Amino acid sequence: MRKAIVIAMVVLIALTFKSAFAAEGGKKGAGAKAYEHANEQAIFYRVSDWFATIGKSPEEKAKILKERRRERAEKRAEKQIRKSQRKEERLKKQQASGGSEVENRIRARKRMEDKIRTGRGKGKGKK
Repeated sequence: MRKAIVIAMVVLIALTFKSAFAAEGGKKGAGAKAYEHANEQAIFYRVSDWFATIGKSPEEKAKILKERRRERAEKRAEKQIRKSQRKEERLKKQQASGGSEVENRIRARKRMEDKIRTGRGKGKGKK
């Protein structure tokens, strides 16, 4: 009976902590839930905009805010372009190497095992 209670508690704790991870499916970074309420009007933008427009006329404030939003949109677009370029380069490199990353790791591991088996690898000292 005691074992059943302990197992049930461990399972419940594991299920509780599973929902604490932000990324889905083992991906790096934040998941979709994290970005659900995020937008371009984040608190640090609002504060910096407030400091930039303090003491200005309403027309001047509108002009400054419009310019700052445009600059942020440009930065986001540039970042997206860089990200897609890096992804494209990685895909080209992967295709040029003749296989996926997993296949390359398997081949490297087999080569290392062969070296160790024949005495030419890290497993043996110098002959």
